[in-house]
Amino acid sequence: MCGLTAFFAATSDPALPGWIDRSIDLVSHRGPDGRGRVVGIGDRVEESIDGPVDWGLGHARLAILGLGDQGDQPMPSMDGSCWLVFNGEIYNYIELREQLHGLGHEIFGDTDTEVVLAAWAEWGPACVEHFNGMFAMVLVDTRNRRVFAARDRLGIKPLYLWNGPGGTALVSEPKQLRAFPGFTARADLQLVQDFLIDGVVGHEPAACMFQDVHPMPPGHRLVWPMGERPDPSRAERWWTPGIDTESMSWEEAVNRVRAQLVRSIELRMRSDVPVGSCLSGGVDSSSIVSVVTRVLGGAIQTFSSCADDPAFDEQQWIDIVNESTGSSPTKVFPEESEAIDLLDTIAWHQDEPFTSLSLYAQWCVMRAARAADVPVLLDGQGGDETFCGYRKFAFFHLRSLLSSGHLLGGLRHATAMGLRGDRRLFDLRSGTRYLPSALRGRVRPLVLLREPLQPLARHAWSSRMSGVRNLQSHRVADLSAWSLPSLLRYEDRTSMAHGVEARVPFVDHELIELGLRIPPRHLFRGGRGKAVLLEAMSGVLPEAIRSRRTKMGFESPQSTWMRGMLGVETARRIRACEAVQRWIDVEALLDDSQVTEKDWNRVQATRFRVASLATWIDRFDVVG
Repeated sequence: MCGLTAFFAATSDPALPGWIDRSIDLVSHRGPDGRGRVVGIGDRVEESIDGPVDWGLGHARLAILGLGDQGDQPMPSMDGSCWLVFNGEIYNYIELREQLHGLGHEIFGDTDTEVVLAAWAEWGPACVEHFNGMFAMVLVDTRNRRVFAARDRLGIKPLYLWNGPGGTALVSEPKQLRAFPGFTARADLQLVQDFLIDGVVGHEPAACMFQDVHPMPPGHRLVWPMGERPDPSRAERWWTPGIDTESMSWEEAVNRVRAQLVRSIELRMRSDVPVGSCLSGGVDSSSIVSVVTRVLGGAIQTFSSCADDPAFDEQQWIDIVNESTGSSPTKVFPEESEAIDLLDTIAWHQDEPFTSLSLYAQWCVMRAARAADVPVLLDGQGGDETFCGYRKFAFFHLRSLLSSGHLLGGLRHATAMGLRGDRRLFDLRSGTRYLPSALRGRVRPLVLLREPLQPLARHAWSSRMSGVRNLQSHRVADLSAWSLPSLLRYEDRTSMAHGVEARVPFVDHELIELGLRIPPRHLFRGGRGKAVLLEAMSGVLPEAIRSRRTKMGFESPQSTWMRGMLGVETARRIRACEAVQRWIDVEALLDDSQVTEKDWNRVQATRFRVASLATWIDRFDVVG
């Protein structure tokens, strides 16, 4: 896991090496084990060149595979014609190395980066189609005078492109753009509006909260001639999740899910450093720990966020998993005072506003892993999106059944949902974005837009998903827009802030492709979401975890803290931000006179969200 930067100057400039160095300084946390830089002009590529240069690559390395200097980057190809900066892991690098050896390629080291270069030599831009992993990369092909950039299928690893007055930059984190001349942090007001009203971020694959800064969309690649500016809108999609289901029996679905999940976890245990796991006590992280110990025969250290308040504590479930698997536990207990102290730091590492302090709980977990010298953590992101674990999917499935005329099936599903589904299934207060516009209008708005944002007013969910009634389309939308992208960004930034590599076995593309092919009736068998996964983990997952009807994740007591010091601090930040004052009616938002106990969770969540936006504006000197 690493941080990368690339810059291609519009006009040769002797200052370019310094820009590369400063850009890498800003993400040194992503790669504490080494750094490198090359610059080029014409056919000459060196670590340093006196005088003007045309382009440069920089890299900060977190050493996970091949711990010696064999893994240093930027890395040249065997013939020196190509130079690569790469962030991520190719988990099937061993199999690919053997395949490429058979095709005549020499690979002398033990790193996946060398395999990437050999794969480029063999397959060109199609090389990414052979990778199972998470990655973002920039490759300069000096012989053919072209540049290649690509991102993994689901966008686990970040890559941003910015065309500035002096040239084109590609970076791991937007903060790196501060190193290049001509960059001004400007807010994308449409995305600001979406965040304020719907609390969504990451839902536009080719845009972020910084105006004119373009994420490479997940599953996309871009090739352009050296000396020309790349057009981010011309990035080519090289992977698309399918939405067609297959005819398969319940037993076949269960067996295939189990085999694929075990294979995914096995691949992600490949490492030359210790591997641990996050453990929340939910089905997904508990499945990972249980597979490692009970199926693969390994041992693992777990890291969990806990709380003294039982309403936010999962220790009873965490203890069940640790005791049944013989895992070595580490527990952290987030504190309100430290959460307040870290607001600016977390905002800096996230690069964009965030919606809740669950990130602080995750922060504490990643910090504990690094302190324990465990630089790789497995985590359960993606399981809910792939196997319909969110409560909303039960309703989407019900609507699909009814709209397609399966009234009896819909009645059976609704009955089973009530009897055996999530106990919080009918707590709809946190799902207002999914309500029809007529019902949303009856919910008192907490954010009142002022003139600068009023022309941009929309409900992002309604705008994008209008008319979508098919469950499969909703699942793909969560994988590509509404859920997974923001969760992956949160995890990437929080883990990398501590020099920890987070690996997500449920975001294995082969597992996701399989999950999308499974008929929905298997996913909701017996009225429970993720039914096929739960059955696949029979005999592996502790029965108490398999049968639990609640879920929480890495939560923090934010709703309680917002009644005290945290609430005072968020109000201060909101009132102190001139941009927020221009965009919304701040006093209406902070008015407690109409807030009932029933409304509190929605009110405190909205206030925290607005304070997060204000913190981002202040931390990055954002121009509104």
